[in-house]
Amino acid sequence: MKIAVLCNSRLAQTAIQDLLNEKKIAALGIANTKVDIIPVYEHFAMMYNVPLTIFTRKKFGAQLKGWLEEVQPDVVLVMTFPFRIPAALLAIPKYGFINFHYGLLPEMRGADPIFESIKQKKTIAGTTVHQMDAGFDTGNIILREELNFPTHFTYGMLSAQLAQQGADMCKKVLKMLADGNVPSTGQDESKAVYYPALKTEQVYLDWQNTTAIDLIALINACNPMSKSGAPTIVNGWTLGVCDASIINLSGDTSAYRPGSILTVDPQNGFLVMTKDGFALKLEVIYTEEGYFPGYKMANFGLGPGMKLTGLV
Repeated sequence: MKIAVLCNSRLAQTAIQDLLNEKKIAALGIANTKVDIIPVYEHFAMMYNVPLTIFTRKKFGAQLKGWLEEVQPDVVLVMTFPFRIPAALLAIPKYGFINFHYGLLPEMRGADPIFESIKQKKTIAGTTVHQMDAGFDTGNIILREELNFPTHFTYGMLSAQLAQQGADMCKKVLKMLADGNVPSTGQDESKAVYYPALKTEQVYLDWQNTTAIDLIALINACNPMSKSGAPTIVNGWTLGVCDASIINLSGDTSAYRPGSILTVDPQNGFLVMTKDGFALKLEVIYTEEGYFPGYKMANFGLGPGMKLTGLV
């Protein structure tokens, strides 16, 4: 079977390495949208002597058509690819385009189900393999497997688990294709939820309107989806919160407003008041000057009484 792969993230790396080791990939294709990903797959292509094509959004339709004509794959495996496959090209490979969606369908449609799973404080994620059709994440399901994960998981932790799950499922799907026994189950549209691509304001920490546990969920969802953490603003300066924990406060805290800095010192850490009477201890902070333990923000002039805000 002649296999081609389209991918755009490290989520596909485990599966692709397995396929390359077994000499099962005829061609690789990646998008030009993530400059840090391109060298990874360029290295793989050179190491295994597999042709690599870098696609651009503007010319994608024509590029893909030419790629399919040249490679003539029996199946195209799609793993986190950002460009929509033109409907007219979906049926060219014998087995079509098969998408690995690192979320449970139909409940977690959209661009980034990993982020949404953590932000919404879910404890079950998973990977869905489905036949691609003209819609977004709407094609018939071939294989769907769940994965339990704890609430403290970050984006990176869950990604690592799903990458391995996806690699294991890839082997199962290819065996199904080889055996000529591929399940095909339509999605239940009554359960379908589509999450659009994130807007900038959605990842800012909204201290005034968000509970402590929801702030932690957003911080975990941004680590390391956003290399600079979940952003917050103090005195016009944007900080990125990469890791935090919830602290129970004693005594009367009614005088403190959400977002107020309570302490910034080695003994107590960087504590910030939340709307529901807790404090967040900001453990790791990103700034343009580097990554720091939260209490070291005192070296930049931050102190009690100052206030953190969301996007103003």
